Amino acid sequence: MDIQLENDLKISRAKFGLLKDMLVLIFPEVPTIHKKFLIQLTPDELKRSYMSQAAICHPDTADELDREERKTRQMRYQRLSMAYKALLPHIENIHQKVRDLESRQKGKTSTEESPTKTILAVGGAKGGVGKSVLATNLAVGLSLLGQRVVLADLDLGGADAHLLLGVKALFTDWNDFLEKKGRAVDNILTATPFEGLSLIGGNSAKLGSANLTYSQKMKIARHLKTLDCDYVIVDLGGDTSFNVLDFFLLADQKIVVTSAEPTSFLDTYNFVQVAFYRFLDRFFTEHKGLKDLCAQIREFSLGKTGGPTLESIFQKVRATDLSAYIKLKLHIEEFHLSIVTNMAESRKDVGIAESMQRLLKKKCSLDVGILGTIPFDTSVRKASRHFTPFIIDDPRCKASHVLNQMLAGILLLREPESIRTELLEKTRLIRDTAKEQIGGSTMTLDGLTEEQISFISDRAPNLRQGLRKILRLVATK
Repeated sequence: MDIQLENDLKISRAKFGLLKDMLVLIFPEVPTIHKKFLIQLTPDELKRSYMSQAAICHPDTADELDREERKTRQMRYQRLSMAYKALLPHIENIHQKVRDLESRQKGKTSTEESPTKTILAVGGAKGGVGKSVLATNLAVGLSLLGQRVVLADLDLGGADAHLLLGVKALFTDWNDFLEKKGRAVDNILTATPFEGLSLIGGNSAKLGSANLTYSQKMKIARHLKTLDCDYVIVDLGGDTSFNVLDFFLLADQKIVVTSAEPTSFLDTYNFVQVAFYRFLDRFFTEHKGLKDLCAQIREFSLGKTGGPTLESIFQKVRATDLSAYIKLKLHIEEFHLSIVTNMAESRKDVGIAESMQRLLKKKCSLDVGILGTIPFDTSVRKASRHFTPFIIDDPRCKASHVLNQMLAGILLLREPESIRTELLEKTRLIRDTAKEQIGGSTMTLDGLTEEQISFISDRAPNLRQGLRKILRLVATK
């Protein structure tokens, strides 16, 4: 297929020249960076080559360097890192456009019209903070905006998401899928009263239903990725078992819910910390030279008096395997975690998410987004008693107002990362806090202000209809 840079990909000669200058740094073995190379390049190939070159030119990979040699290598490493971070969103965008063009030629549905699904996990260690209520309302809200959504209730010890959707009885659930070999996950989907929204429910009344084996967990994880929809919302239980943590880590975007109570804040921080330790444990297991670090992670000894700190662990990885260290840092940038504070009652409560954000940056080197702060609202309790999502029962209440701002941020995920970055850069004067959330791989998921929604709706054709519907709802309080 003959793809033209200017006509098909909207890449001018000047822009192609800039991209080539950066690609030369990451692919020094390629004699000439031509049009075909750019079109065929995938984000994974770019990442692998960057990691390889970074390990070669990093000053710590060579012994007995004098001051000038170390300075030269350090400058080369910095240029390489800057080139990679600048290139990645552009290569992702180009790769997506090429796939769209190829799909159209083959007569398939364009991926622009039906993008790759996004998996959102809603978790948190404390029960009663409203995880299931948030998960069901996000699912319903997205379906009302024309998205195809599957709500997967994986709180297998207390599965009740179906009740919050007004589904009184389940005729199929996760147990049917796990116990009957060869049964496709599509066969256990339950219809809901909301167009575009399906449910996979659980049966916590069955003995042992919460105790998944490793093979059962992996089977569910594999099949969640095969669901034909735009979004999968995963509702998780309130504990830190390996099953809960692994489903949480499976998600493209991880949402952790806390309330304004001090005990909830501590429980939420501990949940994120344990999830991060689980992430590190799995990473170290995949690298032979780092397996000895797994014991320290599993004992949760990090940060204890006299024990190793997270920074010392990173330094040990760096000294043992620099290539693995670079890969680890890239994976941490792609952790994609956001906070929701629920049932906030005062202005002081609004700052809870920001405190958590700063703490996780300091302790775990994580860039965390703030998806929203939902105020305490009697309409939410009333809707739950009626087994109705509050976004349906009272679409004008304060909680629905915030939820719609959260939905706008989630909808923005449908745009390629380069476009999301550009749109948020242009709205940084509208919301100053966006300044720290702009950039390639450190993009976080945040709720949008009314001004941002209005600005983006005029500049993102694919999202215009959904965002304008949200804007009509949040404009009337």
